Amino acid sequence: MAHKIASIINKTRSYLANDRGVAAVEFAIVLPVFIMLIMGIVDFGRIYWIKSAMQFVVEQSTRYAMVNTSISEAALETYAYAQEASVSGSGATFEATIDASGTVNYMTVTGTYTFSFITPLVGTTLTLDAKSVTPISED
Repeated sequence: MAHKIASIINKTRSYLANDRGVAAVEFAIVLPVFIMLIMGIVDFGRIYWIKSAMQFVVEQSTRYAMVNTSISEAALETYAYAQEASVSGSGATFEATIDASGTVNYMTVTGTYTFSFITPLVGTTLTLDAKSVTPISED
């Protein structure tokens, strides 16, 4: 009887001491966290890229308005969309307005983009804005 109990204890110890498959279990635990980290880095890169592209477009558009002082708001918005398509094609919306309330007229170009995350746990959207203002003429 004691021999059977000792045998059972030895088998139990050998099962507990067995470390085969530990690496696979650890990998299965760490892999989702690692994938989420990589997807977060990709999302951050996309945010930075789109924000930078939008700021470039609105600045280029206001520079264009400085050179072409008689340009209409609609024509400047069309120019901004054309610039966006050549830079990133991100799908932002642009609006140009002229402020003629003072002695100097100002052209303001704003861009807005609704960013959707690819990381599943974030699951929200983020609104990215870009704005540039330039004087276009004196009254």
